[in-house]
Amino acid sequence: MKIHHALIITILITFIISLMCVSLFPSVQAFMQYNTLWNGLRHSLNALNANTVDTSNGFPQIDSNNVLVCIPYLQYSDSELEQLKDFVNSGGTLMVMDDFGFGNDILTYLGIGCRFSGAPLLDPLYCYKNQSFPEIMDFSTAVSRNVKEVVLNHATALLNIDNSLVIARSSASSYLDRNGNGSWDEGELQGPLPVAAKMRQGNGTIILVSDPGILINSMLVKDDNLLFIKTLTGSDINSGEILVDTSHLIRDPMEITKTKLVGIKGILSRPCALLGIVSLLFIFASIYILKMGGSIGRES
Repeated sequence: MKIHHALIITILITFIISLMCVSLFPSVQAFMQYNTLWNGLRHSLNALNANTVDTSNGFPQIDSNNVLVCIPYLQYSDSELEQLKDFVNSGGTLMVMDDFGFGNDILTYLGIGCRFSGAPLLDPLYCYKNQSFPEIMDFSTAVSRNVKEVVLNHATALLNIDNSLVIARSSASSYLDRNGNGSWDEGELQGPLPVAAKMRQGNGTIILVSDPGILINSMLVKDDNLLFIKTLTGSDINSGEILVDTSHLIRDPMEITKTKLVGIKGILSRPCALLGIVSLLFIFASIYILKMGGSIGRES
């Protein structure tokens, strides 16, 4: 075998093995749709019957009866913010779930006065495991009566929000740890503090939740977290889809490659694509056999 043939075969084998490793190795990055571990979204998407949407190349057409969930850990461009605004004004429901990201950019563009604090919400008394997991037990009548308790995960709080719009609050023992020392200091806001709100905007609805962490696989099963999300999104009564924008989450190169591979596998699984692949393999095999036959004929 010639050296360049051996080199080509080695490169192809290495490439195929690399793709197989990326495809088979489980995702471990937080908030990723293919991550079935504690910090992923796979189980949550299944439980909510939700789908993901990639807006990195522009927003696709989203029906106004759908719910679009944004976790803005990456900034939205002005054109994307305008599309969010159009979606809400046309009757869509936009749920912004943020703690320490760029949620306030969305609120500013939409002309909404309230803000995500960006400081950790701690509760040393009413909490799960430790004070970074505050338990929420104060809900407005806009939330189902079946929702008794929700557990947050390293959350923040909402500021400058009208009381009539608040649908969930932390306990009186909670506080915003602005200096990050893990204890309450003079001047730091104390509870009850708003953690979720709902308001009308144009013909649509905006829902604000100060913790996207309740969506991860391990948190959705805590107390009434799943019921709380279902109530906010109206998934049990609305005919529209729940769409989670995953393009504004931080992804490492492996996660990007895995997402593209899944997309490619989806395309290749179509009948026309399979027919094309089989045809190409047949053509290349035929050419190779003919060349081998010619070489053998010349040698003899």
